[in-house]
Amino acid sequence: MSDTVEEQTLETRLMEFEVVCRRCQSKWQPPIARFVNAGTDPDARLGILLNTMHQSYCPHCKLKQYIDTTFEYYDPEQNIVVQVRPAWEYKAGGGENYYFKRFEDLIMRYSKTDVRVDVVFGLQELIDKYLGGEAAVAAAQEEWNARRAAAVKRYEERTLAREAFEPETPEGGEDPSTTA
Repeated sequence: MSDTVEEQTLETRLMEFEVVCRRCQSKWQPPIARFVNAGTDPDARLGILLNTMHQSYCPHCKLKQYIDTTFEYYDPEQNIVVQVRPAWEYKAGGGENYYFKRFEDLIMRYSKTDVRVDVVFGLQELIDKYLGGEAAVAAAQEEWNARRAAAVKRYEERTLAREAFEPETPEGGEDPSTTA
């Protein structure tokens, strides 16, 4: 690490991460968030609350895979950057000592940026501490269901409009407008 600390940008950043399917051994590279700005990308908050963030499906066998990786979440309304680490790291890495080391690293990285910082282990801790807990999860589920219902309605309306616009073909199977 260099001796100088630069001001951190608070923009959403993605990277590709190579995943190997545990069922069929296929490899692919889905986009993974390294830094999420909830102000400019509010759907990321929804993905966290619905526990769909960092999930991908094998392009070959369609097995759903959760990609358990560290990322940072910035909430401009709370003016906080939260580093979200895999939940298993807390127990595997030494508990509180591990937390304080990660917290210290985060403080140093954002020392030139006017934000508060914290470290959590797992999406559930982020949800409970900063996103509103189970009430926020329920609201996110309602929002998602409403979006899905609206998308289905739009699809059905487009399908009906297309069917109404397309000329019917007679029983013989030939469209009379195309015969000379």
